[in-house]
Amino acid sequence: MQLEQKHAYQADLDRVLGAFFSEQHILDKNERLGARNVRVTEIFRDDCSGKLVIEREMGSSIDVPGVLSSFHREWNHVRQEEHWVRKSEDEWHCEFRVHIQSVPAKIKGMMKLQGQGDTCVNHVILDVRCDVPLLGKKIARFLADDSNIKIEREYQTTCELL
Repeated sequence: MQLEQKHAYQADLDRVLGAFFSEQHILDKNERLGARNVRVTEIFRDDCSGKLVIEREMGSSIDVPGVLSSFHREWNHVRQEEHWVRKSEDEWHCEFRVHIQSVPAKIKGMMKLQGQGDTCVNHVILDVRCDVPLLGKKIARFLADDSNIKIEREYQTTCELL
């Protein structure tokens, strides 16, 4: 199951990328989003690449269907790992993976952050896959729907913090 979002920022590429790699921004954003036990376990960025690893506990943004409740708890430990590479002066690409403890699904994606003068746009593609017999499509649909809402909330919160 795949979803795509496009996020326009009223800030230049350096400012947005700087926020993405700011530990304080990450902590402030997650506090506003209601995450708990947030830890930035790895953060590195130079002129050509970057890596970010964030661990946190998150609740669902939508009701968990009864058939999926055995896989999803009220609070889930989430680990997100991002690998960034500079493609040009005005463009950075990211491959990321999200692991939700005890949830039998694979979540991965890509981002393309493009500068356009005093603004920039982040193109986000997320792919959710679950191979559990009979329930796999339901689990993937639930995670995609939940992720879609969370990504949009993160974007709105980042805009407010910029």
